[in-house]
Amino acid sequence: MKKKNNIWSYIKNYKFNSMFIRTFLLVFIMFSIPFFLLNDLYYRDVERIAKDEIIMENNSLLYGVRDISDTILSDCDMLCTYISYNDNVQMFMVNDWFTDLNSKSMKEFTQLVKAIPLIYKYIDSIYVYSEYNNSVYIGERKSPLKELKDISWLEEYNKLEDVSGRTISRLKNNNYPKIISIIKPIIMDHEKKGAVILNINSEKLHNIITTEKYQNQSKIYLYNDSGNIIMSSEEKQFGNEIKEISYLKDIVESGNEASVIKNIDGMDSVISITPSAKFGFTYISITSMFHYQNKLNQLKSQILLLIILLVVLSIVFAYFAAIRSYKPVAEIITVLEEPQKFNNYSDPAKARLNELRYIISTILKQIQANEIMKDELESKLKLLDQSQFAMLQSQINPHFLYNTLETINWMAFDLTKSENNVSKAVNSLAQLFRNNVYLGDYIIPIEQEIDNTKNYLDILELRYGDIFKVIWDIDEGIKNYSIIKICLQPIIENAVYHGLKPKGREGLLKICGELSTDKNIHFCVRDNGVGMNSIHLAEMNRKLNDRENQMEDHIGIYNVNQRIKIVFGEEYGVSIKSEEHQGTEVFIKIPLVHLH
Repeated sequence: MKKKNNIWSYIKNYKFNSMFIRTFLLVFIMFSIPFFLLNDLYYRDVERIAKDEIIMENNSLLYGVRDISDTILSDCDMLCTYISYNDNVQMFMVNDWFTDLNSKSMKEFTQLVKAIPLIYKYIDSIYVYSEYNNSVYIGERKSPLKELKDISWLEEYNKLEDVSGRTISRLKNNNYPKIISIIKPIIMDHEKKGAVILNINSEKLHNIITTEKYQNQSKIYLYNDSGNIIMSSEEKQFGNEIKEISYLKDIVESGNEASVIKNIDGMDSVISITPSAKFGFTYISITSMFHYQNKLNQLKSQILLLIILLVVLSIVFAYFAAIRSYKPVAEIITVLEEPQKFNNYSDPAKARLNELRYIISTILKQIQANEIMKDELESKLKLLDQSQFAMLQSQINPHFLYNTLETINWMAFDLTKSENNVSKAVNSLAQLFRNNVYLGDYIIPIEQEIDNTKNYLDILELRYGDIFKVIWDIDEGIKNYSIIKICLQPIIENAVYHGLKPKGREGLLKICGELSTDKNIHFCVRDNGVGMNSIHLAEMNRKLNDRENQMEDHIGIYNVNQRIKIVFGEEYGVSIKSEEHQGTEVFIKIPLVHLH
């Protein structure tokens, strides 16, 4: 429980930058995205398959309707042809054959006309029209055309020129029922003499050719080559032009026979279209996708529940995966916060058991090393404080000593009433002491360093003037550049005491300074003293390049070298050349800068 509280505290502190949260989100995304994609692909595939199936089913049903309807209409057309070639009908076209209702011919024809509607329930009636008689034979009676109410077929008849005839939609007696009339002209001696008009009840035909599925879910439209609807599942559309139905207009005009899905009154529907195989008619089937949509909605609900379940599982899996992956990080954080709890991890043998133990062991080693460094730093800081105290204490003494030297100089001068060696030495010492110790700057002009060095040489010459001479060769162009204070004096002191003094006579000390081609300033302090052997020389140069080891002798050269490197960088400093019994050369390299 405590571990969980620690995790939540880390989340609270780091928020979305927390590794736990980032790991959790990463695992959740990696786990969830494939499921979302698979569900989406599954749904799309099911939807596509369902649409293809309903389109195929709609086409299959439409083809069935077309075949049945074409067969019925073909049979009716053949009946019209059969009747038109009947001898009695042929005689009626050229004379008043049906005057005697009791004649044998009249009875035979009447039986035929009566039998056909009884056999074919969808046939409403049969008219035989004769232009010669200007009358129409209907059933058992002959009616003059002018007395007949149902003559809406006559206009189309008058337009006909060949024997093929025409099929039209109309209302019987301009009222009811809805009729499909097949008008078959009777041609004799290349002249149109009349026609057989076979009237089909559109509603009965529709009920016969449509299945229960069509009656419940689908609509059927049949329109002729003029674009008029001759059969429809919607009674109000009978006789209208097919293009007047807005959602069918573009499909009819395109002439495309492929099935399409369109939204009709807020519901998707499959629209299939196919032409008649025998007549100039076209069939259209419209099937609502309501039931399919309900099933699809149920599928959506199932997929949604599945997605919710998968999201929950993803969250649980991601949580435990994040906990598992975050555990090492939490332990590392605990190591950093409370390292004393992991003392047993410092064992090198156990540290190699796994990566986490190795990391913790390495961190503990670093912490221990830091503790040691901290103790050393505190110790050195104490020494530094003591050094600062001593320095502050020593600042009291230089002022007192400088004033004392000035008093001694005045007393020596007063004894002889003029400058003498004692007053001269005391004055040089006072100036040297003042410039080197009393003034605070540690970077001074080269010219000032040369003046300080000359004051020091004045003091040396009072004692050793008989054993060496000094030659100065300084380029005037470098005197305004900077150098660290007390740079030349320790080198000269080393040359006098370790080179010229042991020689004892005819000593020469030459001090050179110039601007080199590499844009650095080079000094050379050369003496013709006793020099040193190659082993001693190599040891001195090695120690000059090693900041950890201090020289036990020649401390002044080491001091100058280290101060130059601290101020100007490791590439600058002091180097030595020497030959035993020939002398020694000490080279000083500093950059060309103004720092004062």
